[in-house]
Amino acid sequence: MNENIWWSFLRFLNLLDDLTIYFSIQLGRCAVLSFPALVLVLILRRSVLEKRVFLKGMVWGTFLVVPFLGKLNLFYDSPWKPEMFMWWNDLCMVCWPVRYAYTLGIAVSAGLLIRKRRRLYALMRHLDRRCICGQEVLVSEMAAMPFASGLFPGRIVVPKVMVEELREKELELLLLHEKIHICQGHLWCFFLWDVLRVLLWPNLLLSVCTRELREDLEAICDQVAIQAGGRDAYAYGELLIRTMKVLRTEVFDGTAAFAGEKEYKAVRQRIQRIAEYTPYDRRKVRALCVCGLSLLAGVFLMVHNYSFPRYLNLTDMVLTNDAGKFWILRDSDILRKAVSADEEKVFIERAAMDAVLEEYKIEDTEFSILFGGYEKLPGFGGNGNLVYVDYAGQEERMEIPYENSDAYITARILRWI
Repeated sequence: MNENIWWSFLRFLNLLDDLTIYFSIQLGRCAVLSFPALVLVLILRRSVLEKRVFLKGMVWGTFLVVPFLGKLNLFYDSPWKPEMFMWWNDLCMVCWPVRYAYTLGIAVSAGLLIRKRRRLYALMRHLDRRCICGQEVLVSEMAAMPFASGLFPGRIVVPKVMVEELREKELELLLLHEKIHICQGHLWCFFLWDVLRVLLWPNLLLSVCTRELREDLEAICDQVAIQAGGRDAYAYGELLIRTMKVLRTEVFDGTAAFAGEKEYKAVRQRIQRIAEYTPYDRRKVRALCVCGLSLLAGVFLMVHNYSFPRYLNLTDMVLTNDAGKFWILRDSDILRKAVSADEEKVFIERAAMDAVLEEYKIEDTEFSILFGGYEKLPGFGGNGNLVYVDYAGQEERMEIPYENSDAYITARILRWI
């Protein structure tokens, strides 16, 4: 009993090690691919999409595909693959500090983000709840811009000084802005971006460019809020400036430090975008969103079709003699007839096996056969079953009992991940 528990524990540790190899290979390659993807997005938003608010926000959706590019056949079928791509596979499989360092980086990044969110949620739990303009909001004593946070459901936080200083119509428009963030799924966008930053943590530029993502989502929200709120762009911009003045007064009273030059520049650019507002056709925007989602779904489908499958069953066998010499027996009709297996026994048909041994010029009468198993990535797989064969007898059909390792729960988990 204790021995079975020990072997189960060892198989579990082996599963964890295999998972670190599998994910470090894929995500490490995706982290490299995220660099050109980020450069492309930044170039597009500063050039052809600079004045196209909705398209500029939608282009960030291309990053949803990046974590799934690690298994593309391109990395394994290209003639230059050994030099350009396979070095990372070999490094992760051979050098355990590399794969565990990548896994540790994911754990640390996730821990820091979770800690940050928990501190925010702990703060929000102690805020006063009030009903303002028919909506339940949280009122904070801190001098900070209103914001929305949370996923189930999203909560709106407004500083107390704004509740006291702003008029009801202004508060209503302010809350509309944050409600639009929630309804349009922007909080989910930030959550998915955080997940992306965790998985592809070597690309620190993803964290740096969070501000650009936030700016583009704010620009979309400003456009929708102006049109939905029934106010002109001038009144909306005036409200933004007024909120900044209210916060500035509160900050100078000693609550916190005033925003620096970067924050001022961001607000100025936002005011300029608001001043350039023109009404948009909602039907065209909806059609644009549908087209964007359809294109993204098509890209996902194409990536799936041109990627290495979840696993491939290995049909070749390896025969090894007592001297350590081995032969790879390629899958064929005669090999399948010579060696077959069920859940408990391996069956060897002597007539067919004689033909196989003659084909590979094998004269040994005692050897081991390795069969079964699967391949998760080229060069990386799991399991396989080994049986020892004493071929000196004359029986027409040999039956050799074995333990089917493919039936282990750890093997099934790795196969289906």
